[in-house]
Amino acid sequence: MTTLLKTLALLLLCTAAACSPKSPESSQTIDGTTLERVAVISKLLSKTAPLPGSLLDAHFVEEQTGDGRLGPSDFKAFYALTVAPADLPAWRAALSESKTWNRFANDEDIRRAAPKKAQPWWVSGADLGAILFI
Repeated sequence: MTTLLKTLALLLLCTAAACSPKSPESSQTIDGTTLERVAVISKLLSKTAPLPGSLLDAHFVEEQTGDGRLGPSDFKAFYALTVAPADLPAWRAALSESKTWNRFANDEDIRRAAPKKAQPWWVSGADLGAILFI
């Protein structure tokens, strides 16, 4: 009987520990001057493939939900890249060859595709919808 009670108590404690009410959230941004941001983000993006052209400006924020201790964390990364109009065809061609990570079925999906903390460089939901479906 004592073993059964100990086992039940242990299961109850494990269940309570795994059911935290809210996962911790954190974010990371790349700040600095335009040249500093462009240098860091260019290096970050070119780890997987060469960039199809140079960046004129770049912004980045990454959000993490969960701390990775009691389960996996979810990461969302948001980029805003400014390229020269002459380089736009090369960027579009490179992006069309890449795997589509985000699919938006409706306007609600587009509204959720924004950093939790408002960023002055992030586009509005309506503008994002127009950009994604060009």
